[in-house]
Amino acid sequence: MESFELILIMLACVIASAVIDPLLKRLALPLVQILVGFVAALVLPEVAHVSIDPELFLVLFIAPLLFNEAREASNRTLWSNKASILSLAIGLVLVTVLVVGFALNLMVPSIPLAAAFACAAALGPTDAAAVGALGSTIKLSTRQKTLLSGESLINDASGVVSFEFAVAAATTGVFSATDAGQSFAVLFLGGIVFGLVIGFVAFAMMNAVRRRGFDNTTVHVLYEVFTPFAVFLAAEAIGVSGILAVVAAGLVMGREVPRLTSSALAKQQMISEGFWEIIVFLINGIIFVLLGMQLPQAMSPTFAGGFDLGRLVGVVLAMTLLVEGVRFVWLSVMELCHRDSSSGERGMSRPGATLRDAFVTTIAGPKGAVTLSIIFTLPYLMPDGSAFPERDLIIFLTAGVILCTLVVANVLLPIAAPKLETGLDELEMRKASIAVLSAVVRELRVMVRENEGTEYEPAMRLTIARYRTRLARERMQMEGCGEAMRELIGEVLELQQARADEIQLDPRNAGAFTADEAAPYYAMLRGIRSSIGYFDKAENVGSRFYDLRGAFALLRQRIRPTGIADERSERVYYDACRFAIDLEHVAIDYLDSVAEGEDGPRAEVASTLAAEHRSSLDSLWARINYGQGADLRHDGPIVHEAGTTMPEGMRQTFGDQFAQARQHADDVDAAALEIELDEIRRLQRDGTISSQAAARLRGDVYVFQMQLGE
Repeated sequence: MESFELILIMLACVIASAVIDPLLKRLALPLVQILVGFVAALVLPEVAHVSIDPELFLVLFIAPLLFNEAREASNRTLWSNKASILSLAIGLVLVTVLVVGFALNLMVPSIPLAAAFACAAALGPTDAAAVGALGSTIKLSTRQKTLLSGESLINDASGVVSFEFAVAAATTGVFSATDAGQSFAVLFLGGIVFGLVIGFVAFAMMNAVRRRGFDNTTVHVLYEVFTPFAVFLAAEAIGVSGILAVVAAGLVMGREVPRLTSSALAKQQMISEGFWEIIVFLINGIIFVLLGMQLPQAMSPTFAGGFDLGRLVGVVLAMTLLVEGVRFVWLSVMELCHRDSSSGERGMSRPGATLRDAFVTTIAGPKGAVTLSIIFTLPYLMPDGSAFPERDLIIFLTAGVILCTLVVANVLLPIAAPKLETGLDELEMRKASIAVLSAVVRELRVMVRENEGTEYEPAMRLTIARYRTRLARERMQMEGCGEAMRELIGEVLELQQARADEIQLDPRNAGAFTADEAAPYYAMLRGIRSSIGYFDKAENVGSRFYDLRGAFALLRQRIRPTGIADERSERVYYDACRFAIDLEHVAIDYLDSVAEGEDGPRAEVASTLAAEHRSSLDSLWARINYGQGADLRHDGPIVHEAGTTMPEGMRQTFGDQFAQARQHADDVDAAALEIELDEIRRLQRDGTISSQAAARLRGDVYVFQMQLGE
């Protein structure tokens, strides 16, 4: 069969598995892909004899998989759990190699000890991504998720390095602990250092190109996608571990980028994420389809090394029991000794729950694509030209263990782990949205403080207002607190309107402006209130006319171009800001009194709303103080008269703020959307929001990103 035909068949199998997967809800996607590959091999027996050069397999499959895992990992989380993760990723892998390797050599003496160690080393890495593909809904604790993700990232590298040493010993027949230690140090440390250096250089080059204005999305995404291949090949060429180099480079290149990025960069990151999802899906799909294609050969006496099928199944089951048993014992001891950072208690204080969690973490780390791709790199020939001992049998046994661990995870996880409620109701979505938007607003407020007085500040204030509007809409739809919030907001708006009616800008008051004179102030006030987070009818508070003439005057004013065009419009904007400040003081005073004088949901909501109004007040004063070199803020009532003196230079700063807000709007919005994506990932990783809610929220962000600059 031609290579082109084989590629088409494998792609067709991957696509078919994606189509069939929704119909087999109780099976994980990898199991469906294995089943499709098995059926394809029965229909077209020639595909079962596919062979790929081991080195080519390593660079084509392992390098991009590990690079993507590394770039998506949280450096902060990995570092805070470094001891436990290293224990699993290095200590557990080495123990697994020794226990399973010796056991395999005893059960199948025709497999040399070094080759048995190679098989065991390939079984070291876990594939936490396979758990995410399970058909059932599984809820894991934050620590379990952290251990699984960190372990699956680092133990891939330790497993590959151990595998390479075992293969070298099997092919040369010589093993020296001293030489192995020295070589391991060179490979391990050299790979990490080389990967870090190349990662920093690649990251710096990308930023330098962006700073020069070259924002071609296609070029940047391809640059990122081809990086793991280049890093792997370069590292292997100088004699260090290509796998560790790829992991180190991925950790560097996946670090957080500066928040104030361009809209073009936001689109690049969105397209890059989608592109990587496709690549990882295809790689995993092809590997599991290949696994399924290998299964029919198990019935071949040549492939099975003369063993009958029953004995082969027994060896596979014994190896699976050993792999899972060693992992459970290691995790149990580690978790019993682990001290919780929040409670200060060790796991041994509640042994039953700790052992149950250890069992869940054990079966939640099945073997997967990385293990299979590693074992496929076994050489075909020894240095003397003879066949590598029992290569086909080792591949079959490894594939069998992968299949068993996937089946165990698929069957037992829904029983052992707490279940998430199926479906996604609107209440859960609102809670998830509120959690994300609240986190984004907090982050943006920090950014405003860090960028105070810069050209980005005006645009950032408007972006915060839009997020606060979204947050307020979500909160008002919540039951319980949502009702209390609607009541308090209504009371605040009534008090603000009553205060506005006392001020001379109201045409009904003696000595006030005429309708034509007041209309510019009212129109500007509406815009200001909208820019600090008010929406719908709340925008109109303080700018209402009570006669038809005034309504027409305001309508004429609102259809005119807005902005700061001359000294009079600066004067109007300044007075309107002072007017809005006074109204915010009314809201804060009332909400503080409710928070202090009442109990229950109203007091809690009043405290939250008071904080929001203080943020609005800060935003208004920031507009007046911008570029003044002094803080003009003061508390207490403000006298609103037409002849109030505006501080010197205020007109120029207001004009600058409008211009800068328009100039940097897309850049700040792009940065805010990136923050939103980061917060969605963080909250999902922490278990605050479900994966389903996170997926829907990410979809909304992608839509917003696509609309930038349109």
